[in-house]
Amino acid sequence: MSAPLDDVLVVTVRKSFWASPEAEAFPHRVEAWVLWGHSTGLVNSLLVFARGLVASLLTRRRVVLLGSVERTVPWFIRARRLGFLRGARLVVTNQLHLSERQLEQVDTVILYARPLVAGRLAEKAVFAPLPADGGFEAARAAAVPSGAVFTGGGADRDFAAVVEALRGTGVPLHVVTFSPETLGLEPPAEVTVEWRMPVPEFLARMAGSLLVVVALRDPASPHGQTTVVQALALGKAVVATRSPGVVDYVKDGREGLLVDAGDVPGYREAILRLAGDGELRARCEAAARERARDLTYTAFAERLRAICAG
Repeated sequence: MSAPLDDVLVVTVRKSFWASPEAEAFPHRVEAWVLWGHSTGLVNSLLVFARGLVASLLTRRRVVLLGSVERTVPWFIRARRLGFLRGARLVVTNQLHLSERQLEQVDTVILYARPLVAGRLAEKAVFAPLPADGGFEAARAAAVPSGAVFTGGGADRDFAAVVEALRGTGVPLHVVTFSPETLGLEPPAEVTVEWRMPVPEFLARMAGSLLVVVALRDPASPHGQTTVVQALALGKAVVATRSPGVVDYVKDGREGLLVDAGDVPGYREAILRLAGDGELRARCEAAARERARDLTYTAFAERLRAICAG
């Protein structure tokens, strides 16, 4: 089991899965040093690229796997084109917008949504479910039951549709998002809004909720998986937008209910149905817990192992 991973060089930021004990299965890792600002800043990215390239040249691993270092991906592609990876396979994660010329230098693109493994990516892409990130036992222990509908996150969220869907229903709504810009509206007084907070606090709010809503503006959006898988890991019933980024994680009527993007009456009906039908909500919660068994760091590590060995 260990031999294939001994031939893998991982270049990544130490966060989420790559900061977990499960990631220790990959013995050869170049982890980004955050010297200034965000880990994706130019100086930090240039430094981890340089260190990763040197490690690749000196050790001649069979596979170079790029984790959470998105900014460096074009640089490693160019390095491979110039021969600096010395024949190593190049595996990248969650890259949807590579050009045809860039794809020529990539052996495998790991994607977190099966519908995206199509078109020009079909020959290079593989699906690996996104693992749930966070301390879920601690979140449950810290949770204070609120009886509220919870919605959170930032990328491509349609908070306005959720607010409008619950207007006048008497169902409490709790929103946690990055800033007024990502919220995108002036919420009614009855809606509780909180801004960016540490992940443990975010998960504790989610754990105390009645159910979780992940509403997206774009029906073709690849976003939303992080919040969805966190909700599943907490055993929450989910109302979500029917989109490529979500349908692998929530089946309509199983882990929750799916609604078309922008369909305010549809969100209202789905939320009120789950909120008012305890038996349905309990079935969805049980299915969420079952689905979450496949969304662990352990399962993700095994999938990465298989991809690198392929």
